[in-house]
Amino acid sequence: MDWDIDVDGVNQVLSATATAAEPFEALGISYGDSLGATIEGLNYDLFAVVAVAVAEYSEHWSPIVEAAATQVSASMYGTVNAVTAYMEGQETMAENAQRQASLGIVEIRGATVPDPNGGDTAV
Repeated sequence: MDWDIDVDGVNQVLSATATAAEPFEALGISYGDSLGATIEGLNYDLFAVVAVAVAEYSEHWSPIVEAAATQVSASMYGTVNAVTAYMEGQETMAENAQRQASLGIVEIRGATVPDPNGGDTAV
């Protein structure tokens, strides 16, 4: 495989992506808190059906949102790992890191981050 990586360009893209992703962590926390407060506020017989619907909505979408966040993280760490291996002259390691990132596998110094769906990949 012929590699021609613009390391500075990759660093700029990773930096911009990390900056763009920062607000989503706080948003995810406030979203969960807001859903919980909404369900609590609907804790009356009159609103029981609505409370159940909101809870089911949350249960359905939460793993999907978490998997998306895991995939973004896997892609970013995979890119860092691939570029690091490339810079160290280890093309096989760079290829492995690139392949793992495309599969959603996150390995940070030997620690694999599992996905919420039970595997080691995010989908």
